[in-house]
Amino acid sequence: MLDILGAFARRGGQRRVAEYLLKHGIRISPDSLLWAGEAEVSQVSIARILEVDRRVVKAAITAVVGSPKLMAVYSNLAVTPSLRNLAAVLGYGAIEIVPRDAKDKGIVAAVAAIISSSGIGIRQVIADDPMFDNPELTVVTEKPIPRGLIDRMLRVKGVQKVVVLN
Repeated sequence: MLDILGAFARRGGQRRVAEYLLKHGIRISPDSLLWAGEAEVSQVSIARILEVDRRVVKAAITAVVGSPKLMAVYSNLAVTPSLRNLAAVLGYGAIEIVPRDAKDKGIVAAVAAIISSSGIGIRQVIADDPMFDNPELTVVTEKPIPRGLIDRMLRVKGVQKVVVLN
C-alpha cells in the first residue's frame, strides 16, 4: 500500500497540503496545476486556506509530480459533492458516525443494514480514509433517522457516538 501522507512525514506543511488536496479531491496535472473538476485552483488560495507560505504548496506539488507513485494518485483525484450540509434544505436526514477506531471493519455495513432494515433509503455515504486525523463517516438518508435507530447504531461494535447533523 502506498503511504501517501507518510511521504511527507518530515515536512509538516507539505503534509498538510497533500492531505488537503487528497481530502478535497483536488488533482495535480503533470504541469503542476491544481484542478477541482474543470476549474483551476490557485496555489495561493490553498496557501491562504492552510495558512502556509505559497512556496510550501509549490514544494508539495513538486514532490508529487516528481514521484510516479504519488502522481498516479494525485492526477486521478475527483471532487465529490457532499449532501451533508444540504440535508436539512432537501428534507433529508444526516448523521455522522464517530468510530472508536476508524480501521475497524464492518461499521459502514452495520449502519447501512440498520437504516435499510427500517425502510429508509440512503442517499449518500461518505467515509474518510482511516489515514486522516479524525476521519468521518457521514450518512445522508431520504428522511431524518428516528431515535430508535440511533440507539441501535450506538450498539454497533466500533461505534463511539452518533451525531445528528440536522
